[in-house]
Amino acid sequence: MEESMNPFLIFFIGLTSGGLACLAVQGGLLASFIANLQQTEEKTKQSYPILLVIGLFLISKLIIHTIFGGLLGTVGSEVSISLEIRLFFQFLTAVFLFSTAMNLLQVHPIFRFVQFQPPAFLRRLIFKSARSKTFFAPIVLGLFTLFIPCGVTQSMEILALNSGSVWLGASTMFFFVLGTIPLFATIGIATSAMSEVWHQRFLNLASVALIFMAVSSFNGILTVVDFPITGEKVWNSITSVGKPPEWWNKSSDLKNTQAVRLENGVQKVTIEIQDNGYAPRAFTVKKDVPVELTLNSNNVYSCASSFTFKKFGIYTQLESTDNKTFTFTPTEKGSFTFACSMGMYQGVMRVE
Repeated sequence: MEESMNPFLIFFIGLTSGGLACLAVQGGLLASFIANLQQTEEKTKQSYPILLVIGLFLISKLIIHTIFGGLLGTVGSEVSISLEIRLFFQFLTAVFLFSTAMNLLQVHPIFRFVQFQPPAFLRRLIFKSARSKTFFAPIVLGLFTLFIPCGVTQSMEILALNSGSVWLGASTMFFFVLGTIPLFATIGIATSAMSEVWHQRFLNLASVALIFMAVSSFNGILTVVDFPITGEKVWNSITSVGKPPEWWNKSSDLKNTQAVRLENGVQKVTIEIQDNGYAPRAFTVKKDVPVELTLNSNNVYSCASSFTFKKFGIYTQLESTDNKTFTFTPTEKGSFTFACSMGMYQGVMRVE
């Protein structure tokens, strides 16, 4: 734990994988907001300080994550966010991303209501200038990023949670988010410097990306709850009717005879949690025979460390390097999905 709490290491993770992992959604939101702001400039003939807008977003994001890290460190292991709450926030995120894309594409005026605006009384009390919304919006947008964490951010939050210290928790999130700032600042500045033609092209591209992320986020919810219809299940049905998915027999996965061991009447399975998913991603067990499922993680900083197996009531968050074991008995035949809490990485257990 001491090594993982090293501020230089945490800053480096934010500078590299953290910034890239969070870029798709959070970077897209920032770029889309700036593009919208510049459209407003053209209509109102009013110039807005783009660098200040970017700075407010980044500072707001840094402050809220630092505070949240301190709170996590304070309560330590007492904090337990249920899977249902995580999925609820993920659903809200999907709705917000889709609505933002529709607003950027000017599909319907109703999507304009999905905007970051302060209450009227707060605007009158604090912001008296015509630019009040402009200054308020990037601040709230930065605060909102707390509710749309990428997999790497979640791992940092777990480090803060397990630190058991307000200062260690706060510093963990501070140095991580600080590391992501250069990439986000670059995206914001690049967006503001684009010509009108490239503005529109980027706006369309950002909208497509937001729609894709919204659909992916919603599909992730369906995957976690093992809904009968998900993107991958539909794709597998189309491409391999009557056969297991193509990835079932990939050489990177352990064969069934290696994955499942029968010892003293118990089927023992070990899943290695990796940054890019699970190994094995598919295995077969027998019905009505107890299963002992062991999860191993080794320096994992992704959503994969947040493991869910809803059918059998398993939801656990592993530390970057950890080991946990669960026991259950499958009582019905079929294929059951296990996944990370966001549905990004998944696998299948078949019961025969």
